[in-house]
Amino acid sequence: MISTFSCVKSYEDQSYSGLKRSCLRRKVLFEDPHFPATDDSLYYKGTPGPTVRWKRPKDICDDPRLFVDGISSHDLHQGQVGNCWFVAACSSLASREALWQKHPRLQSTWLLVVGGSGSSGSSCSTWAMAEDGPQKQQLDMPLVLDQDLTKQMRLRVESLKQRGEKRQDGEKLLRPAESVYRLDFIQQQKLQFDRWDVVLDKPGKVTITGTSQNWTPDLTNLMTRQLLDPAAIFWRKEDSVAMDWNEADALEFGERLSDLAKIRKVMYFLITFGEGVEPANLKASVVFNQL
Repeated sequence: MISTFSCVKSYEDQSYSGLKRSCLRRKVLFEDPHFPATDDSLYYKGTPGPTVRWKRPKDICDDPRLFVDGISSHDLHQGQVGNCWFVAACSSLASREALWQKHPRLQSTWLLVVGGSGSSGSSCSTWAMAEDGPQKQQLDMPLVLDQDLTKQMRLRVESLKQRGEKRQDGEKLLRPAESVYRLDFIQQQKLQFDRWDVVLDKPGKVTITGTSQNWTPDLTNLMTRQLLDPAAIFWRKEDSVAMDWNEADALEFGERLSDLAKIRKVMYFLITFGEGVEPANLKASVVFNQL
């Protein structure tokens, strides 16, 4: 399941982002417990088809590629294995290039089913999560709670209440469940967003909203127009250790950070905590590739 849009329902609660993160942390290739590399995944009963050997791309050739010089719905052909359902789905997706571009790493991470001998027995079956081949050097930049700014913004709210005054037109006041975080770009140039690394140590939800504010020591008031869209939302369900998120928006937000890093040494965020979590339960960072 390729979770490109937030309206897509995960099969068996399998989250692409959560599974991928787990594989990257454990440095293993993905193996689907609901679609194991056995004959049971291909046939209802017995083994009526050809002898099947399961191989990953790296076991077939030195430089495996899913797409070469673009992709067309006519590029996919069913081999001897009866998985027309999968080939048809891939053919449909092939007509929407933007969907494939959401997950460019799929080019190097497909798992193949090879039946019989020769190319006529080959057909795509499912995909793996971890990448083969050399990894780019990465920088892990943490989001750090800015206690001073959070305190000053809370004092601003209390001051307005005590004096019976209204906020400035368009001013963003800090709510009780919100805190100010900062990200210091230890490198500003030649950065490529890779992923968010957000962990909650208990079930709950956090919303990370970027700001265009450059605070000075005397605390310039934050305005609602300085809140950036889209926000990244992360949550952890009950009875689960995996994190999930609004993947399309979080990806767009993350890619924007690479551009903002070129002109800013520090960036501030508003993080909203919900469903029983607070700053002590959160560990968050942004991982960039060095180009």
